[in-house]
Amino acid sequence: MKKILVTTDLSYSSKVAVRFAIQLASQIGYELTFLYVNTSFIIDPFSAVTFVGLPEPDNKEQEQALIKFIHTLYRQTNKEPVKTSYIVENKLDVNEAILDCAKRIKADYICMSTRGGGLVNKLLGSHTTRMLHDSPVPLLVVPRHYRIKKLSTVFYPSDLENIEHELPLIKKFAATFDASIAVYHYDFFTEEEEVNKKLNKIEHKFKSEKISFHFKKLNPEVSLLRHLQVDIMTIKPSIITMFAKENRNWLEQLFQPLKTSEKGFNTRTPMLVFKK
Repeated sequence: MKKILVTTDLSYSSKVAVRFAIQLASQIGYELTFLYVNTSFIIDPFSAVTFVGLPEPDNKEQEQALIKFIHTLYRQTNKEPVKTSYIVENKLDVNEAILDCAKRIKADYICMSTRGGGLVNKLLGSHTTRMLHDSPVPLLVVPRHYRIKKLSTVFYPSDLENIEHELPLIKKFAATFDASIAVYHYDFFTEEEEVNKKLNKIEHKFKSEKISFHFKKLNPEVSLLRHLQVDIMTIKPSIITMFAKENRNWLEQLFQPLKTSEKGFNTRTPMLVFKK
């Protein structure tokens, strides 16, 4: 059975990741493990306070708080916990705790929420960027404005360079909840005969009842992020899938506005990020 490690700090902003994971599990029967990393026991090592005689953190109390937090969200979504487990870790490095736990339980995905003013703004933040760089496990990143709904469509923007490797991973994920996949490719030269033949060949090879292709001509006056945002608003997918290169510049270039009047990429749609 597939497992999702769902991270939470018991805050309001972390509720969206829990709700999304609950919805996903209700559709496909995934096992959910909820993780709370407790850093409140950390003492400033440069202060006069020592660790001698300090009691061990009460994980039972923290675990009860975690269970209460999760069960409240189950009730709010009108769903019942089925295959769930709860883990509390005491660790200074939250990222390390998440990755260690994911490895230990053999998680197939890690689900986490964003806090900032946009999904990609958070992806480019130090916390999630490190997760993208270090985690061998795909990340489900849920924006703060996500609203729970049935999952049915996957939006896959692609440069088509590694589609033979990437598409099977997306198909495997989408098939678990019988979702359709919309492959979007953006190019300045879609109307040129040679480029058009290449794109049609790819479409012919991979198109199916559940997979559709959309080749969009790029406007040099508009950034790629704006093209993406318009199409996302139009088709309203359940999930956006992306493959992040280890080189952070790729993400920065992809979402860098060309005009100062453009705001950062923002969406209410969860994102599934694989590391290339």
